Amino acid sequence: MGEKGNKIKFRDILNRNLVLIIIIQILSDCVNNMVSGYTNMAAKSVGIAVASIGVAASAYSIAGMIVRMPAGALADSQKKKVALIGVLFLRMLTCLILSTFGLSGNANFIIARAIYGIGWSFVGIVLPAVVAMMMDKRAMGTTYAILALVQQFFKTYAKALSVNIYQSHGPLAVAFVCCGFTIAAVVLVLFLDFNDPRVLAATPKKRGGMLSSLKVSYIPICLLLSLVVFGWQMHNQFDNVLAQERGIDIASILQLGAFVTPITGFAAAALCDIIDPKLVLCTLYIFLGAGNIIVGRATGYTMFAVGEILSLIGVQYSRVISIYLFKNCDVTEKGAVHATNYLSTDVLSIISGTALGALISATGYETSYTITGVAALAAMVLVFLFGTKMIKSAGSGTAPKTEEKA
Repeated sequence: MGEKGNKIKFRDILNRNLVLIIIIQILSDCVNNMVSGYTNMAAKSVGIAVASIGVAASAYSIAGMIVRMPAGALADSQKKKVALIGVLFLRMLTCLILSTFGLSGNANFIIARAIYGIGWSFVGIVLPAVVAMMMDKRAMGTTYAILALVQQFFKTYAKALSVNIYQSHGPLAVAFVCCGFTIAAVVLVLFLDFNDPRVLAATPKKRGGMLSSLKVSYIPICLLLSLVVFGWQMHNQFDNVLAQERGIDIASILQLGAFVTPITGFAAAALCDIIDPKLVLCTLYIFLGAGNIIVGRATGYTMFAVGEILSLIGVQYSRVISIYLFKNCDVTEKGAVHATNYLSTDVLSIISGTALGALISATGYETSYTITGVAALAAMVLVFLFGTKMIKSAGSGTAPKTEEKA
């Protein structure tokens, strides 16, 4: 991991640059979660079919997958400030398209979701990669824990805020709030110092082509870690829709989750500096699997709340996957490994988006949620049995470099 003999100081965990980029990440997450919080509810209310919502999720993933490699190249480029500003404004534009054009018909919704997927993908690769570059690898788990403690509150609360604004003022009002968060993030990017030694050390001296952002050796482990995406898709795409159909006030449940998940997110990330991140991942997969099963069977508020809270805890696996990969990859490959991880998730998301829409239409919510819950538990078993061997094999080609001391 590098610099094992050096004592970690507080400034190794948090400095001015890292604080700024964390705030930018929080603002960005608020946009993502506000969009996911109201989009499918709005689509359902204007007559968009459930099958179309599923196809739109796949179109979103396909569009995102197409730009993963260019996004990874941007993250590893010398012009990170320009890249960050550009991708944030791009996503803001796609958010407006989704909230207007996207709600005018089944086909338009699918097209708009795909367009938003492009903006989401660029931000989702470039920003987290830059965040990781500004961290000290020795304290990466602890740093992510601090990020989780602050970030998760805003992430979960953003969904509840999105639902409340949508129900009171409509989809365009939510989009305008997202634009406000984006502009605030762009202003903060202007104050980042990209001459930080950590960032310079993580920037490749020689730029390759777009395919250089694909780390082939990491594809098998990334695909294995992404098998849980079926459970995530079910939670992310359909929990709000199911709650609406069953007359359950999910906004209040999400507000409760906003208080619980910062604690669990902090614990999960901090544990990654103490025990193998794989064990943390397996625990979160169990929570997500159980949450899916309970939500699908819940007909009342209390049981639905239990399942939803378990799912909200479980879907925090994404951050732990990043820690797991970043701790085991070369410091100059963080952008490329992050892009490869998301590309692997995209491949399975393309399948799961359409498959879940069709599955719900054919078998109903209860059976579909049970299937995805069991799939998440099966993914946990596979990661537990094969994760360590596969990640060591992926990183065997390049020995991790020691990071420069900030």
